[in-house]
Amino acid sequence: MKKKMLSILLTVVMTGAVMTGCGGADSKTDSKEASGEKNFIKIGIRADMVDQLASVCDKIEGLGYTVEEKVFDDSVQPDVALAEGSIDMNWYQHEPYMKSYNEENGTDLVMIEPKTFYPLFAMYSDKWESVAELPDGAVIGLCNDATNQARGLNMLQAQGLITLDDSVESPTMYDVKENPHNFEFIEAEMSVLPQSLGDADAICLAAGHMVNAGLPADGYLCTSDDNDVYAVGFAVRAEDKDAKWAKEIAEVVQCDELAEYFKTEKQGTQIPCWE
Repeated sequence: MKKKMLSILLTVVMTGAVMTGCGGADSKTDSKEASGEKNFIKIGIRADMVDQLASVCDKIEGLGYTVEEKVFDDSVQPDVALAEGSIDMNWYQHEPYMKSYNEENGTDLVMIEPKTFYPLFAMYSDKWESVAELPDGAVIGLCNDATNQARGLNMLQAQGLITLDDSVESPTMYDVKENPHNFEFIEAEMSVLPQSLGDADAICLAAGHMVNAGLPADGYLCTSDDNDVYAVGFAVRAEDKDAKWAKEIAEVVQCDELAEYFKTEKQGTQIPCWE
């Protein structure tokens, strides 16, 4: 009797481990997959986007899809998983970041249209109240990935603080030609960059990461003016770029529920592409 009860408990535990994300696979899903129709979709997201996916799960499942979420702690592994085929799509990055990843790793990931949202990109400081107050020798925190570091530097140039080498398409802090204020640049992974706020004079990053860190996102010194270039969407492997399921999912998440999530939970730091 004890062995039988243990067997039942183990079965329950194992079933719970498989049933992750928006829902779990069922016999209907299995039969559709067997017939060549894709209805079970594995979506990779960063840990800070779990609630975002949850806000649209009902919309996706309303189309007849079953979603399993795969959560990652950084901005690299979701692309690794997508390229190797352990997930079907991911939803966390903008197109310049994805293209940079492709170039560095020889992959062929593709962004599905329509895209979802523009991430507000800004400069924050807990020491100064305006760009004009930044002192000579100020320490400026930048993202350590190529595309977001370039975005931060271009924002600084737009503010008249530095001059970049205009022959470089995606500049790094080593491509600063003129630095009249003798700023010192440091870099960190964007999701942890808010932790540098106390050590730096200012940091440049996507505003949503301030919200993730429990910090106010509306007290920025300045914002970038290139939001549309950095719109976030669903990425898939090239073989799936015309897949019906990918297009339908990208379209259905453009909904009131997601717009409300961006407005309330993300404090307006993510701007819907469809509004």
